[in-house]
Amino acid sequence: MERTMKILTAKTSGPSENERQVYDLVVHNAVLLTVDEKDQVIANGAIAIHDGLIVAVGYSRDILSRHDFREVIDAGGGILHPGFIDAHVHISQYTSRSVLSCLEGTSVTMGDWKAALTPDDEHASAALAAVDYLRSGYTGFVDPGTIFSPDAVAPVAEEFGIRIWLTDPYVADAGTELQKHFPELVSESFLALWPKNRDEAFRRLGSQLFRNKDRKSLVKAFVGLYGEGTDSQALFRTAFDLAREHGVQMQEHLGYAPLLYRQREYALGVSMMEHMGNEGLLGSHVTFVHMNAVHPRDVRIISTHGVGVVWCPYGQLQMLGRGGAEGRMVELHRAGVKVGIASDIPRAVHFSGLGTLAAVTAAATGLAASAHEILRMRTIGSAATVGAASDLGSLEVGKRADFVVRRPDVSENLGLDAALEFAVIADAGTIDSVFVDGKCVLKHGEVLKADRTTVIALARQSVRGLAARLHLA
Repeated sequence: MERTMKILTAKTSGPSENERQVYDLVVHNAVLLTVDEKDQVIANGAIAIHDGLIVAVGYSRDILSRHDFREVIDAGGGILHPGFIDAHVHISQYTSRSVLSCLEGTSVTMGDWKAALTPDDEHASAALAAVDYLRSGYTGFVDPGTIFSPDAVAPVAEEFGIRIWLTDPYVADAGTELQKHFPELVSESFLALWPKNRDEAFRRLGSQLFRNKDRKSLVKAFVGLYGEGTDSQALFRTAFDLAREHGVQMQEHLGYAPLLYRQREYALGVSMMEHMGNEGLLGSHVTFVHMNAVHPRDVRIISTHGVGVVWCPYGQLQMLGRGGAEGRMVELHRAGVKVGIASDIPRAVHFSGLGTLAAVTAAATGLAASAHEILRMRTIGSAATVGAASDLGSLEVGKRADFVVRRPDVSENLGLDAALEFAVIADAGTIDSVFVDGKCVLKHGEVLKADRTTVIALARQSVRGLAARLHLA
């Protein structure tokens, strides 16, 4: 059920203290979009931070009078909200956003491009994305296992101060299915880098979970399969059990191409969700990416099992024009399903425009999303789809301090519907500062831990090198 955002009138949340505590940081004189259970908005609010955690949320006057702080930041009346999380992005392809037109009329496919990526190329692509993410109000992103060298991308987290979720590279035991149905995405050289057989696919599972040992690390891991029919039921079940055993999320692509998805359902004789439910392959630790053909009865099945869904609006718009699509993301969200919003590969829109794209796509499916629903999906919904909602995605005591402060002097700040103004309409130019784990990583629109000009130059150098190796003009 859709809820109305309300101005908070309750007392400050946070521990009551007999004596004044000294905390690391307070940001006050802000309009807080908490994205908590009640979607509360706090006018002239403040959040207190200590050791990377949110320790108090409430009115500025209350928090400032009760505690002392090593650093005090006046937001000047600007909006403060949880950092966005991109729930699904092929990060090593960020530098290939504009390459498709260069491939037209050649024998080179995206598979060739991906196969030609070196660890340095993957790092350059992730670094460029990190800059654009932070400048757009994002504090984290999730790659679905389409990085060949996770060790090349993981350092980007500390280099820029952004959260990264990684998984095992290209886990599948039926990769030829991708070549059969999506030839434009593959090549022989690309598939040669996939598991050669089922045993190799099984060995790859869980190879990145060591990253979860350090609880304070900005890099975390989950269990991932490539999906879209490239995994056997045996491989899926093993991944399912492994994720549950380790207390992490399991993800895979499913239902990207509705007509192909319906063919699989026809062969099964029941809907995919009904089949997987009957086989015991659905659970709250499972997340499916795309799901562009959700049937009416699937909504209850997905909701009952607690399955997460990642919504890629641009991909869904494409499929709405090709037949067979049933976009029910807003309906799923209102049924209590954890839904995250993702860029996938942002070929047509900047990260900062993803809220607008989601609003447009929802309207095209016939059930418009409210602004606060989009805000929730871009924050706590996205966190939930990767198993991080207990730590991230809202401004609540005990959660990690990942948040965005918007400039108060921008044209979007009309003071009427803050969720619409800053989760749907606003662009990157409205960002003043971004904090990850309580540390400022972007100030006045500029990243603090790296030189943006150098990052862009290295990305351009990477692209030129790839084009030369593939003999593209």
